Amino acid sequence: MQASHSRAGQGLGAGLMFICLGALGLWFGRGLAVGSAQEMGPGYAPALISWGMVLVGAIALVRSLLRGSEAIEPVSPRAVLGIIAALGVFAATIGSLGLVLCSLVTVAVACLIEPKLRWKEVVLLSAGLSAAAVVLFVWVLRIPFRTWPF
Repeated sequence: MQASHSRAGQGLGAGLMFICLGALGLWFGRGLAVGSAQEMGPGYAPALISWGMVLVGAIALVRSLLRGSEAIEPVSPRAVLGIIAALGVFAATIGSLGLVLCSLVTVAVACLIEPKLRWKEVVLLSAGLSAAAVVLFVWVLRIPFRTWPF
């Protein structure tokens, strides 16, 4: 299937999203002391990242207006509900199942969004992301997550 192009499509949407998220970061971090590059305050990194997001958004927005980009696809209600369901499953099970089983179940629920996935792929993806979550959050970042329910 050939993608349709428009003067302002996905690039415009992405640009506006980055600009809005960067502006929100600047708004919420406005009370933090920024400091300088030599003596960074608690607001230095958030301000730097937020301004970077605004800049990336502005570049994407201008580029989409000048060159055009693919049309924005309609939002799938199934995808929105699936993401909300996966987040709900994660929130409801992280305390009782532990990180490993919670991750497995959450990824499996999220995979229900796409009906064409094969269960073998879902199992492999769930296991891989669960293992990656344990390595990142428990071993590398040393966040005290319960890894198993027992």
